[in-house]
Amino acid sequence: MINESTVLSKNPEMPSRKYLKSIIIEPGITLNEMASDIYNHIDGKMSIHDICSKIVNEYDVDYQTCLEDCMELFEMLIEHEAIKVKQGA
Repeated sequence: MINESTVLSKNPEMPSRKYLKSIIIEPGITLNEMASDIYNHIDGKMSIHDICSKIVNEYDVDYQTCLEDCMELFEMLIEHEAIKVKQGA
């Protein structure tokens, strides 16, 4: 279960590449521009709260909406093993 204090890291075994304003994570996950920006903030150091705070400053979105959207994205990426919950965080 993830929450605002959870720290996530990208799975190095799932290569990703930029395509226009999107990111493609192999095999077959395509993120739109906003989801790509959120994904780019995943660094193994910032919590979900930190990531949402940055996105709120970059986009015209309130924190609660951002948090809900981020949690949905993170759950999907965890399910597809594109990201992991950082152990010991």
